[in-house]
Amino acid sequence: MAPLSLGPGDDVDAWCGKCLMVMNHRIIAVVGSQIKKVECLTCHAIHAYKSEPGAKATREMSGRSVADRGKNSVGRVPRTSRAENEWSVIMTEMQPETQPRSYNITKSYMVAEFIEHPKFGVGRVMEITGAEKMVVIFKDGRKTLLCNRVAATI
Repeated sequence: MAPLSLGPGDDVDAWCGKCLMVMNHRIIAVVGSQIKKVECLTCHAIHAYKSEPGAKATREMSGRSVADRGKNSVGRVPRTSRAENEWSVIMTEMQPETQPRSYNITKSYMVAEFIEHPKFGVGRVMEITGAEKMVVIFKDGRKTLLCNRVAATI
């Protein structure tokens, strides 16, 4: 069977030693035709690629150009579909009576809070990454948004 055409930025299922299960990962380093490093999209651990526990930490890949990156290989789930699946699972945790807060760049948010963005729709805060940044999962995938910004005075 021919290897899948994957490259940096693509998603792949891999064993996460921190989560102790096969999880969705983003490829961050490729050497030749082998995936070398991945980032777990659940716990954000960066580690060597392993397809399953105890597996050799590499994966053969076929070469492809940057122009081919948006194309899917046979049997490969598109990134948007994976993001939508992850978002769907997370949205089941939102109680029916919960009203998401409207997103505003000057407001503060907490992890696990549901927000509504004018462009991306309803999402959930997954991580606060700094004093003025947060990662929110939307139907289209994870987005880094600004928060806690001081309103400019004229």
